[in-house]
Amino acid sequence: QPPQEDYYLGKATERIFLPLLQTLIPDVVDYHLPMFGSFHQCAFVQIAKAYPLQARRVMHAIWGAGQMAWTKSIIVVDESVDVHDHEAVLKAVAAHAEFPRDLEVVNGPLDILDHSAPRLGAGGKMGIDATPSIPGEEVLGIPVGSPPPSDRAAVRAMLAPLVDGRSVHGIEVPDWGLGRIVIAAVDSSAPGRSSEVIESILDAAAKGDGADVVLAVDADIDPANHERALFMLFANMDALRDRHERAHRIAFDGTCKHVGWERNDEPVRPWPPIIRMDPAVVDRVQKRGAAFGLDE
Repeated sequence: QPPQEDYYLGKATERIFLPLLQTLIPDVVDYHLPMFGSFHQCAFVQIAKAYPLQARRVMHAIWGAGQMAWTKSIIVVDESVDVHDHEAVLKAVAAHAEFPRDLEVVNGPLDILDHSAPRLGAGGKMGIDATPSIPGEEVLGIPVGSPPPSDRAAVRAMLAPLVDGRSVHGIEVPDWGLGRIVIAAVDSSAPGRSSEVIESILDAAAKGDGADVVLAVDADIDPANHERALFMLFANMDALRDRHERAHRIAFDGTCKHVGWERNDEPVRPWPPIIRMDPAVVDRVQKRGAAFGLDE
C-alpha cells in the first residue's frame, strides 16, 4: 500500500511532465496522480470545458499519450474543482456524474504489473466525466443535468440491515459521496461470492433513493479508511469484468478474485498475495527511527 519509496519520484515526474502533457493535449489545465492510484491505476485531470464531450476527447488523448497510455482509470473535472484535493474530485463525481451516461469504458493496454487485468497487459479502462453536463452530452439518450444528492442518514439506515458480519462487513456513506456513493466491505471468500453480495446491495438500494454508486472491497478492509479502500478498489478492479449496472445505479467490484471465475466473458488470472511486513521488523524499525532522524 502507498506510500512507498517510488511515490516521491513519481510525484516529481508528474509535475515535471505537466508542460509536456499540455503541449500534447492543450485542453489539460492540470492533473494529479493520487497516491491510492499508484501512478498507473488512476489519474485526475482538470480541463477548461468549452464544448460537449470534451472530457471524453481528453480521456482518449491521454490513453494515447506515451507513458500515460497505461492509465487504467481517469476522472475529469473542470476548473472549479481542485484537482489535487481527492475529496473535492470525488465529490464532483457524486455531484455531476450520472451513470451510465458519464462513463466511458474501453479495451486497451494496461501496465504489465496490473494483476487485475483479464489478460497480461490488456483489459478494461474507464473514464468518468465529472464535469457539469451541457447540451450535446445526452449520451445513451440520458438527458443532461446533475443528479440530485441523497440524504446520507437515510441511505445509511436503508443499507444498515445488510451489515450482518457475514455477507456485508461494513458500509460507509462518506461526506463527499453526497449520499450517492457508498463503500461496502463484502465477502469474497468463494468464486463469484462478491458479485452475489453486490447484487444484493443493489437490490436493497433500488427500494429507496441514493446509493447510486457502490464501491465494493474485501471484508478485511475498513470502508471508513477511504484512501485504503480506494487503493484496493482501483488495484483489484477491471472495468470490463467487475462492473455491475442496474438502470442508473452502478457498482464496481474491487475485491480479490479467484482463478477460474469469470464474468462478462473476462477471466481472472493468478492473484498475488497482499504483502504484509513482519510485525517484529516493523516494531524494530519504529524503535530505531530516532537514530536515523525519523522521529516524525
